Amino acid sequence: MMELLPDLDKNAAYIWACYGLGALLVGGTVIGVVLKARAAKAALRRMQTGDEDAE
Repeated sequence: MMELLPDLDKNAAYIWACYGLGALLVGGTVIGVVLKARAAKAALRRMQTGDEDAE
């Protein structure tokens, strides 16, 4: 039964690299979404301010 499990010592660097790459991609996605949300919120405020000035 134990022969079916992979030898993690040989693959440790690969496993940690996968975890690191995954964390980097998730972190980049979160940062990108936050920046786009802030930009959208600022654009909405500018549009609302422009509408109030026109009235």
